[in-house]
Amino acid sequence: MGLKKLLMKFIKENHLLFNSILLIFIFFCIALPKYISSSEKPNLRHIDINEIENLIKSYSSAPYSEKYNKYSKALIGTPYVSNVLIGSKKIDEIFVIGLNQLDCFTYLEYVHALANSNSYQEFKDKVREYRYYKGEVNFYSRNHFFTDWISYLGVNKVEGADLKEKKILNKKNETEKYLEGIPLKEKYINYFSFKKATEIISNLKGSKNHYIVGIVSDRIGLDVSHVGFLLWDKKGKAIFRHASSKSKYMKVIDEDFLGYIKNKPGIIIFETK
Repeated sequence: MGLKKLLMKFIKENHLLFNSILLIFIFFCIALPKYISSSEKPNLRHIDINEIENLIKSYSSAPYSEKYNKYSKALIGTPYVSNVLIGSKKIDEIFVIGLNQLDCFTYLEYVHALANSNSYQEFKDKVREYRYYKGEVNFYSRNHFFTDWISYLGVNKVEGADLKEKKILNKKNETEKYLEGIPLKEKYINYFSFKKATEIISNLKGSKNHYIVGIVSDRIGLDVSHVGFLLWDKKGKAIFRHASSKSKYMKVIDEDFLGYIKNKPGIIIFETK
């Protein structure tokens, strides 16, 4: 029997197998490019869109401070993962929504967006508005630095800072940048020393609002080294709620606020009201 006849016989006898393989091949040819080209990758901590929609609606009539507390508390225990956003000078920016893993910035961003939204679609729009200049999803429009990002959140800076320092944002050293493709920017940072911060926090005690806090960096090219929420527990103790990168935690936690900032250069405070 010739080779051609043998091949035809094999195909005929394995007709079902070939059809199955063909269907699988067609499925991946259609579905895979659609996934890869997607500009938005929801990854919602095992919570689907309808559940988030219901969560938002359940607190829609609640006082703003209560919304903030519910959403920030709901994410306690979520794993900390660095560099959760996708995009660089060499990699196309993707608009990421992901509540199953957070860094310190995205934790604040999602909570603030949830507290200021009445639907899932509005929540996504808010995240885009906060994260990108004019909402344009690309690496060069992303608000990479805290003092740029915070200006889009509609929050009020707590006044009375006793320290001021000039920063050249994105300057790593004389020849390098932290982020390639992003220009240097000179900016003056007004912030509280630890001594002044303890006084301000004492004055704020009793507030039902969350406060967004930036921990000032000791590096010339960074405005802050970490961010989180300042709030008070039922006993009136100041709490720092944040996505911790410490190896013993690596998740969203509550810590003693004054203990956390004691040996830091200083802090910037914004009221979320």
